Amino acid sequence: MKTTIDVDRAAAEEAAAILGTATLKDTVNAALREVANAEQRRLLAEQLLAGNLPVPTPQELARLRAPRLPVGGLDLARDTAA
Repeated sequence: MKTTIDVDRAAAEEAAAILGTATLKDTVNAALREVANAEQRRLLAEQLLAGNLPVPTPQELARLRAPRLPVGGLDLARDTAA
């Protein structure tokens, strides 16, 4: 979508140097993504500080780390030799 806006060129050049972008379009898009990401980080930090961040139990961690295939389930050399 094309939109015409007036951009503070000095601020855009500073942002481009920080973001490592080459064009004004890339700088604006990267800056918008960074603002959205910063808000997500802020919300996560807020949850962490409030103690509302769910933390898995040791049993849940063990289940998440357990292999999903039986041992040797991907042993292709054995399967092709038969």
